[in-house]
Amino acid sequence: MRKQGILFILLLLICTGCSQKQSLNWISFNWEGDTISGRYIEKAFIYVPVKIENLPCDFTMQLDLGTDQTLFYGNSIEPYLEEFTSLADKYEIPMFNDITLQMGSVKFTGIDIGYYNNFGEKISKDSLLSETPKHIGTIASDIFRGKVLVIDYKSGRFAVLDSLPAEYEDLPAEKFELKDGIMILPFHIDNKPCKLMFDTGSSPFQLITSKERALGISNSQIADSLSGPLWWGQEITFYGLEINKPIAFGGKVLKSAKVYYDKEGLWDGIYNSYNIWGITGNAYFFDNTVIIDYKNKLFRVK
Repeated sequence: MRKQGILFILLLLICTGCSQKQSLNWISFNWEGDTISGRYIEKAFIYVPVKIENLPCDFTMQLDLGTDQTLFYGNSIEPYLEEFTSLADKYEIPMFNDITLQMGSVKFTGIDIGYYNNFGEKISKDSLLSETPKHIGTIASDIFRGKVLVIDYKSGRFAVLDSLPAEYEDLPAEKFELKDGIMILPFHIDNKPCKLMFDTGSSPFQLITSKERALGISNSQIADSLSGPLWWGQEITFYGLEINKPIAFGGKVLKSAKVYYDKEGLWDGIYNSYNIWGITGNAYFFDNTVIIDYKNKLFRVK
């Protein structure tokens, strides 16, 4: 009887521990490749399969934490407004109000979504209901306000939670800033503290900055170039230089990489307006899981 009692207590403790572990409801995403400057970039964009309201259609939206307003692209959404009055009724210039987005099995309700006029691919009437998912917009940081976002890059999935899962509590955390919903991370570049925007819409790049700063941490010889409609459809050319100074985040020196600047200095206004050194994206974390606690402004890497 005593052995049976001890066994029962052990089983109870195991079951209790399992029940206290927060279950993550994972949402799958797809890496979208693109040919840029004649070279195929395998992980150019993160596309998330979504359902919109109760429409009998499949869509995708880009996960872009470098912008703070979730958007529908005007050219792409317009034929659906003509086809489905229930969606059209929720549009009051310049926003869609109280929208439900479903990603995987997770529903996000009561969302206000912007309308980006004259942007996106036009979708023909006869393909509206085809099985091929239509790319319809951008998922921005406003969706995750006050939440914990877990992005598992290697497995191609993410989860959104109300609190930090216990399995990540012991990971070291870096405090970040939020400026207009945009995340600013504390890096060390050439052993100096520098602030970088974290932008999941900039997948091909480890670092982007001004020409002057790029030359300051590199050998100044152009090693790469990328040209195309890389900035909300606007043609832009980036030059890449091999970094020869240490880049560190969270006390760890990151792998050697390239730093890019845009030829015309079009992004310099972004750096100046956010008072940042530059931008980093997914490329430094392809082999990791990142945990973004928007509630407490803490960034963890596993």
